[in-house]
Parts: sequence; structure tokens; C-alpha cells
Amino acid sequence: MFERTIATGRRAAIVCCASLLLIATAQAAGLTSADTDENGKISRAEANAAQDKAFKRLDTNADDQVDAQEFDSGQPGLPADADIQDKERRHRVISSWFKHIDADANGKISRSEYREALTPYFDRLDTDGDDALSADELKKAFGGVKKGGAQK
Repeated sequence: MFERTIATGRRAAIVCCASLLLIATAQAAGLTSADTDENGKISRAEANAAQDKAFKRLDTNADDQVDAQEFDSGQPGLPADADIQDKERRHRVISSWFKHIDADANGKISRSEYREALTPYFDRLDTDGDDALSADELKKAFGGVKKGGAQK
């Protein structure tokens, strides 16, 4: 049970640490409110705006930085039946991703660090290189994910 939950947590951390853009697309397997111009694709500018919104959601004290506690609080929780090992594993995964994103190792994630850490994932999803994510690209990337984040 927990291995599936940790895999979901890692996936969420990788694609934006609960980024509204990619988590929502993974769950819906389609386009979301990130497609603000409703053209059927999420442009890089729209993805950046969604990242900014996710960063703002994580930055609960509005100091334009996300500390480890804010980052942890903004990540998916554990199921009700999680044991102490599950909790320790979740903490290790989230701490690892926090350290990965905190490029200058000052204990806080800046908006630019957040953006820089997430940009490669947009590039990886943009398989046709048109600087936009289509519904087809998202379905291919998240085709093994059903609503709720579990593997099919």
C-alpha cells in the first residue's frame, strides 16, 4: 500500500511538488485550468503561471520563500493506515526533493529555484518540442495514472 503512495508522492514532487499544472493533468489525463487561453495546449507561459500559483500556495507566510516546513505541509499526505515507517519514508522523500530544489542550500526555496528545478520536467513532457503541452503529450506521460494518482 505505502509503496504505491510513495511512488505517487515522488511523482508529485518531481513534477512540481504538488504543482497545480502537472498533478491536475495527471489526475484528469487532460487539460486543466492551466490552459488559460483554452487553445487545447498548455504553453510554457501558462505552465510558468501555474508554477507561480503553486509556489504561492506553498509559501504560506508570504515571504517569497518556501522553507522545509511549508514545503512538507504542501505535499500529499499519507493514507489513514500509514505506520511509522511510512511516515519516515515520506519525510525522507520530501526532504530529498526539498534539498534538490534548494540549489543554494540556504534552507529556503526561492521562486527562481522553484522555476529552475521544474523547467526540465516541462521540457521532458514536451515531446514534440513546440514549447507547449498538448492533451496527447500529457496522456502519454501520465497514461498509467488514474484519478487519485495510483498506477493503473
